[in-house]
Amino acid sequence: MRRVALLLVAFGVALTSCGADSNTATTGTLDTSTIVEATLRVRASGCGPRTGLGTGTSIGDGLVVTAAHVVGGATEVELVDHRGEVTPADVVWFDPALDVAALRPVVAPSRSVVLRDTPAAEGDSGMIAIPSADNSIELREIEVEQRATILTTDIYRDTDVRRPGLRIAATVEPGNSGAMVHLPDGGVGIVWSRSAERADQAWTVDLPDELVQRKTRSELVEPVDIGPCP
Repeated sequence: MRRVALLLVAFGVALTSCGADSNTATTGTLDTSTIVEATLRVRASGCGPRTGLGTGTSIGDGLVVTAAHVVGGATEVELVDHRGEVTPADVVWFDPALDVAALRPVVAPSRSVVLRDTPAAEGDSGMIAIPSADNSIELREIEVEQRATILTTDIYRDTDVRRPGLRIAATVEPGNSGAMVHLPDGGVGIVWSRSAERADQAWTVDLPDELVQRKTRSELVEPVDIGPCP
């Protein structure tokens, strides 16, 4: 999880999300059992002596989304589910400007979350799901504070970019990048950074249309260039 300075350049609707503790209960319209089974740890090797860690979420059609900086430059990518089962994966969509990547694992997760097709509203409650070291999934409460367009850089810090997404009140740590923000009726984007100003604040990016539309998702099958290590 990178910690970067950000400048808020445009404002939208203020939003709020909160989470739950149970791995089996349904909170409102949040099916936490499905969320747990759709959440995976992403392991990427090839960029130095350490294995890069991130969080991925199965969104259907055999695809898992995560943050691009987790897998950029990797020579090998694996996914680990909450049972500890490991499967290799190809990166089939990669956007270093948005910091979003899509993976196609050899063995697709058994369950997937839906993506929300309506705008979030102030007062919505939800969660992020985080894989732990023992492969269990922690469901962590969040509050979505604001919709915003954030001025930052691409994952290589070479080019200024604008990312549409949310500012959320949540404590995130290294390895949490890519975690889906789950709100009632579906996911609304993924975490890509924690705030440089507040330890309990993080930023998310909206998923692009190529990953939201099911017809497009089914066409993403070939590995793509994932550039150098960020």
